[in-house]
Amino acid sequence: MKTKLLLLLLFSTIISRAQSIPVFHGDNNSTFAVLTSASPLDHSPTGANQTWTFSNLSLLGNVVYTYVAPTTQETTTYPNSTEVIIGTNANGATKMYTKTAANVLSITGLTGTDLNINFSTNNATLGAFPMAYGFSNTDTVAGNYTYTTYSGTFSGTLVTTVDASGTLNLADPTFSFSGNVVRLKTVLNINLNYSFLTNVGTVTQTSYIYYVTDNSIFYNPIFRSITTAALVPLMSIDQTDTTLEKFQAILDTPDKALDKLWVKNPVANTIEINAPTPIDRATISVTDLLGKTIYQSENNTIDGTLEIPVSLPKGIYLITIGNDKGSTTKKISKS
Repeated sequence: MKTKLLLLLLFSTIISRAQSIPVFHGDNNSTFAVLTSASPLDHSPTGANQTWTFSNLSLLGNVVYTYVAPTTQETTTYPNSTEVIIGTNANGATKMYTKTAANVLSITGLTGTDLNINFSTNNATLGAFPMAYGFSNTDTVAGNYTYTTYSGTFSGTLVTTVDASGTLNLADPTFSFSGNVVRLKTVLNINLNYSFLTNVGTVTQTSYIYYVTDNSIFYNPIFRSITTAALVPLMSIDQTDTTLEKFQAILDTPDKALDKLWVKNPVANTIEINAPTPIDRATISVTDLLGKTIYQSENNTIDGTLEIPVSLPKGIYLITIGNDKGSTTKKISKS
């Protein structure tokens, strides 16, 4: 069984600020370096003012994450899904389906080459965003799965905690990082059933995801470690896999100026857009996660900093900025 497909069960792309995690997803077209470590990483420190030093990391490849709306067929298969996260690497693509309602985010389904998981009976709920340091939530999960010729049901729990903050030091072949972070930990435990057989195996996945606390340019975690332990004797599975990923960059959009643009976040009573390279004839729109337009204007010139006075209720929004050369969409939060 390709248990690495199960690594998609819980990944997140978030940036946190002031000891909280404002949003779940990252920036569209974000690329991450996939790494391996010569020895197991120590994630045991919890609480405030901790220090983690991860070195001896080697590069394996990269993965690019994109975010799209689900198709009609996908929302039928994975009910109430509002967004699809697609991870693409040299081996193909995998998908995670998510649902956001009243700022509460849940995982509704996952697909891979040989594995499909559907949380249709009981979605895997992480919690409401923004998610503050010290947050903890335990949720029951249930649904059905297919793996090659096997299919059945599953049930279990998902435990989500924002459990630590401090300094993260990274040394790897791409670039080094040292800075303040806050950490999201998730532990998923599920029991598998096959046909009339119950509890034929277990899958446990533990994720440690570190987010920069003093960066307002991107939403992605700086580093994440996801370990999946699968024990399913019926399928001759007994293995543990760990995937390490580090944020690298946001891929180029059709226009270089749009690629360099960034939005200050979280927002207050104005939205601040910064463009090192001037952008002409720009259309700016702000929508909520259900697609309702909150603000829209056309023929804007963004040269340096542009401030837009917009009164937004607390929540998560999408801001799209574009012209005849392309567009870019970013998530913003009002806390």
